[in-house]
Parts: sequence; structure tokens; C-alpha cells
Amino acid sequence: MKKKLLLLVTGLSSLALLAACSNQSNHLSSTNSSSSVEQSQSDNSESSSEEEKVDTSAYDDIISKYQTAVANNQTDDSLNFLVVNYANSQTSPASTVYTYRDLDGNGVDELVLAFKPGRLFKEHVITDIYTISKDSGQVIRLTEGPQLGMLGERMTLAYLKDNTFSYYGSAGAMAGGGSGYRFSSDGQSLVKEDSDSGAEKADLSNWDWKDLSSASTNSSSSTSSQTQTSSTALKPDELKNGNYKSAVGTWKSSNGQTITITSDGQLNLWGSTYPIDKVSSNQYVSGIYSLTYVDSNPTGNTPIQLCPKGVSDASDAGDNSKDRILATNGMPSQEDYYYRVD
Repeated sequence: MKKKLLLLVTGLSSLALLAACSNQSNHLSSTNSSSSVEQSQSDNSESSSEEEKVDTSAYDDIISKYQTAVANNQTDDSLNFLVVNYANSQTSPASTVYTYRDLDGNGVDELVLAFKPGRLFKEHVITDIYTISKDSGQVIRLTEGPQLGMLGERMTLAYLKDNTFSYYGSAGAMAGGGSGYRFSSDGQSLVKEDSDSGAEKADLSNWDWKDLSSASTNSSSSTSSQTQTSSTALKPDELKNGNYKSAVGTWKSSNGQTITITSDGQLNLWGSTYPIDKVSSNQYVSGIYSLTYVDSNPTGNTPIQLCPKGVSDASDAGDNSKDRILATNGMPSQEDYYYRVD
């Protein structure tokens, strides 16, 4: 009897021990499984946060193409010709600005060009929009065709707060009975709708706009020393493309008069300020560049000629070993040459 009782106690003890081991094993398995899920979620989160942004340097060619078109007063079907027309207009000039902005929230910054607010346009008016394909890296023009290819004069594409657009005429009436545009699912085209969404119009004034005329399209490869050089030396390669950024600053003559060129497109000439019109080549022996400006009474405007160092001008009365500006209506003298002081 005692032997049977001992065997029964031993058996119960073994069962209890096995149950405890099983519970511990299940607990460890559950803990490991939970840990694996958490680690997987963490890995996915890190992967999502580390997703590479599309390189906007692909837009450099578009910016450069617009600069060249404005400088030469020539365009083609791949550009909005109104940008060129207004930039070269003597009676109704308007300058163009650009910015990078993810308009549809898909992680790709679009290139947006617009007329700058001024005498002609009271607010930013979109003229062109480009995007980049995530698959191929190719630049795609979103605003093309018989309607969107001519934005800025009679037709306006207004960006709305829900990432869509309203398309309307200059008189304020909606085009086509109140049409709108939205991004396609892949973000590579604009799809026309019978009506706009009715969302509130977005305020474009606080976007990070840059002047097209002073844009530098090689910023991604510039070093700090090159940046310093661009602000202290005239760059013929930029000037010939209509980019006057290298001329920005204050220039002074031997008799104390000054000429100031600003990055936002203004020329201060002898105490009066004028909007800059364009930069174009004016060859003498080699590269001389003319900076034209808009005056309400353009008769007798003083020619402003940008002369890079080492370049011979019409008279050589100035110091050819330095960058200089020649500003005179008559025969040049030493006092007609301006040298950079800032």
C-alpha cells in the first residue's frame, strides 16, 4: 500500500513539473513572437522614413532652357511662350520665379514656374509645372497642350488647398463651366474634371520662390569657394544664358557714382531704380553683355554693359584687368567705368 501511495505522489509531482515547463515554454514563445512583430514593425518604419527623395537637379535643364529662351527672345512648343514674351516686353514686363514643391504629396517635388507679383500681376500666377517619374527619373511637363500650355495671360490654373486645381479665365468665370484638374494616381499627369473641387485657394506668397533670371543650375555641384567666386566675378557662361547673378552687387566709379544690381531684378542707376529687363550679348572684340532695364520714358536710356576682366571693350579707357560696368551714352572716359565694391 505504501509503495502504491509513493508511486501516486511521484506521478503527480511529475505532472506538475511538466505543466510548469509547458507554461514557461509557451510564455517564451509568446514573448519571442511579440518581439519579432515589434522588430518587423520597427524595420518597416525605418525603411519608410529612409525612403530616398527624388533628386530635383533633373530640373536644371528646364531652368536653363527657360533662361536661354528669355535671353534670346525665342521659344518653342516645349515652353510657355508667355514667359518669354513678358520678360522681353518693353510696355508690360513681368519676371518669372520658380520653386520646388510637392503638390500632390507623393514624395516628389514638382518644379513650379510663375509670374512674379508686380505692376502687371497682383499675385503669383502659375505658368508651368513639371514633375519627375519615380520609375524612370525622367522630367515630365504637366502643363502642356492647347489649354495648360498657355497659362498666365487669359487663363489661370489656381492651386487649391486639397492638392487640386481650378482652371478659370481672366474675367473670373470658370473655364468650360467651372473646370478643374487633379493629379493622376501615379502623379505623372493632370486629369481634367468637369468642375473644380470647390476647395479654398492656396496662398502661394509664402512659397520659397527664386528668380529665374538669377538662378544657378549647378548648385548641386558647387563648393563654398565657387559660391564666393560667383559673387565676386562676372561669369560669361552665365551671362550668355541671361543669368546676371554674377553681376549682383554695388559698383562704383572714380568720381563716386554707384550702380547697384539686386538679386530680385532691380537696377539702381544714379539714385533711380528700374526693373531689369534682360541680359544679352553685345560683341566687341569678345564677350560684352548688355543689361537692359525698363524705364517709363525709355528714350535716351543709358546703355549698361557688363565687361568681364580681360575683355576689351569699345574704347579700353577703363581697367581691362578687372570686371567692370560701362555706363555712358557718349564716348567712354575713365569716369564711365564702375568697379565692384560689394
